[in-house]
Amino acid sequence: MESKRPSKPRKDRNPNVIGASARPIYDKTTFVEKIKELLPSSELLSRLKKTFPEGEFMLREYQKNNILYVILDGYVSQVKEGEERNTNIGMQGPGDFIGLLSFQTGEPVFTSAKASTKVTTLALDHDSFEIFLDKYPEISKTLQGLIFSNLAERYRKVVNLHIEVAELTKELEAEKIHLKKTIRELERTRNALISQEKMATLGELTAGLAHEINNPASALLRSVDFLSTNLPDLAQRASALPDTGLVRYFFELGLKREFADTARQRAHMKELAKKYPHLNRGQIRIMAELDENVMDKLKSYAENTEKGEMLQLLLDSYQSGVFMNGIRLSTARIEYLVKSLKSYSRQSGREPEVADVREGIRETLQILGNRLKDIKVKIDFPEIPPVRCFVGELNQVWTNLIVNACDAMNDAGELYLSCGLTEDKNNVWFRVADNGPGVPDKIKKRIFDSSFTTKTASQDFGLGIGLAITQSIVEKHHGTIEVNDRKGGGAEFVVTLPADG
Repeated sequence: MESKRPSKPRKDRNPNVIGASARPIYDKTTFVEKIKELLPSSELLSRLKKTFPEGEFMLREYQKNNILYVILDGYVSQVKEGEERNTNIGMQGPGDFIGLLSFQTGEPVFTSAKASTKVTTLALDHDSFEIFLDKYPEISKTLQGLIFSNLAERYRKVVNLHIEVAELTKELEAEKIHLKKTIRELERTRNALISQEKMATLGELTAGLAHEINNPASALLRSVDFLSTNLPDLAQRASALPDTGLVRYFFELGLKREFADTARQRAHMKELAKKYPHLNRGQIRIMAELDENVMDKLKSYAENTEKGEMLQLLLDSYQSGVFMNGIRLSTARIEYLVKSLKSYSRQSGREPEVADVREGIRETLQILGNRLKDIKVKIDFPEIPPVRCFVGELNQVWTNLIVNACDAMNDAGELYLSCGLTEDKNNVWFRVADNGPGVPDKIKKRIFDSSFTTKTASQDFGLGIGLAITQSIVEKHHGTIEVNDRKGGGAEFVVTLPADG
């Protein structure tokens, strides 16, 4: 049968998305009401009327079909049957067609159709279809229009999904290229750092930095692998849906996911596991991340075991968004570490430069991130004037002081970093403090001597010869360094430097 084209097709407002603003041309509700109105008096329609009980399959995947079903009452699930599980890919209601493509093309049925409720239909074979058109010319045009509209809508969805997959694939490839470039830059910077003999703590820094880089890099590669494997399948499953809005919603929700409160999430998992015992742990874990408003959208799918495939599709879409967001965050983390490493390890020039010393301390914290993983760091950095300095040399000062604090606390405790302006406003001070055992008075007098070390005498304080180097750098900048007892226990080192201007 050849369907007629609408005389004035609508144009999309957005030329890049097919059907972006298209509206249904034919009214399914009016069509169904007209059929129901004719049924009592029509022998033909009464003969074509067919009812399916809830749970009965109307069509099975891969079978031949010569019947076009027009739904008058009830709802029908489209099911893609698989070896391990079935996927619920859409719901059809009154005015929709079941078996349209197989009826018109003669190809095997692509998706099974299962009555989700009691379903009343008109069952039209090719002969009765032609008779129907001849006998009821007043509604045949509407029927043909609905068929055309249905096919056009399916085509638009397929094209738009292909566009989205192409765009996501392009972004994914760009992220992979960017990752390779970032890793190459990291290697060059790391090699330059190793060549700087002045870095007394180079071995520890390199090992710690490798660990810091490995975490986001591993997360990024896991995200790339997940998306490369699952996006094509996700797109295929979603393409058969009559409306992909909910799938898109959960994907975008995953893109915006923030880190959840793990304690709250564990408690929520217990509640959900008790409420939905038929769901697996993976589904429960993902659902526990969602707030109540989002869970309302999943409730009907989670409660109904027959809608389990649709639930899995939505959760898979959410996870794809989460992994895409993970690519962004991991790449940003690697870039930030590379930037910090470059700034931290750069050679000081012949002349000092005016710099915000707080940034050097923050970069040092980034480089020492692995060493600080079990230490609670508290920072109080108000606005202060810049300092004319050799940035690379001052970074060595902060490294030595922070590493010594970690040693004193056996890598578990609290580290306090603060800064301020002296009363005369001519100098800025920087304090590095810990809640370790403190420094005995007899050691304070010798702590900055180049010939003094506690590494062989006592590991309790973790103070080494690096403090002599620290003092020499501070004095080169016309500053001072002193060690004091911290109120509440522990030690604090205070570095004072001339403010610029």
